[in-house]
Amino acid sequence: MSDGLPSPRDIVRYAARVGLDSISITDHNTFLGSAIALRETSRVIVVPGAEFRTRYGDIAVLCESLPHILWRESNSVKKVSLTSLVDLTERENCVLVAVHPYAKFRYGIGSLYRASFIDCVEVFNSSSDPVTNVYTLMTVTDKLCRIAASDSHMLETVGRAYTLINCSSLSREEILESLRRGRVSPYYSLVSNVVDLIVLTRKRIYYSLRLRLGLRGDVWNRVRRYNEILKSLRKT
Repeated sequence: MSDGLPSPRDIVRYAARVGLDSISITDHNTFLGSAIALRETSRVIVVPGAEFRTRYGDIAVLCESLPHILWRESNSVKKVSLTSLVDLTERENCVLVAVHPYAKFRYGIGSLYRASFIDCVEVFNSSSDPVTNVYTLMTVTDKLCRIAASDSHMLETVGRAYTLINCSSLSREEILESLRRGRVSPYYSLVSNVVDLIVLTRKRIYYSLRLRLGLRGDVWNRVRRYNEILKSLRKT
């Protein structure tokens, strides 16, 4: 939601339509999108998540429950210390994911994905360009947990790439434990990646301009109400 136009509720409903069993909405520097998605009644398991910008690059955090810290209520992207993310992971029993590590123009962390505190690395990102994805697939072979994700900023790309997780039950606890143990397989299509790059580039640019210029439409006008929900969640 922080850099995409669909609402968290729309994303959960669309994920159910395309047959996904579990998703995570990882807004920038906030768990707000996850907080909203968790209120949606659906068969889709929502894993609370957020994508934090550090001085080294972007790192996603996936948690079993919704943390009540590191919330952001403005649209400015601020850098979060890497130490605070590691502390959060240990305290809340979360998983750290190096997202699009070699996408330099998207703040990838590069070879830092090899650090022991990084649980998983995203080897395929359907919103990245095909060249970066191929390079990442060829380079990242030394991490047990290798995942694929759609990184969708629009509904059309939800589920374009996904991760098959081998777990005993469909619960957030089991999903995260399977990620830690590397019981995962990334699923993706380079052909779809190329097609999306050609077909959806104009729409992505349009969305990006609307966000940068503040022309966010009705979805973004609801952000104030989302923040009110967030405040009520903090009290519970």
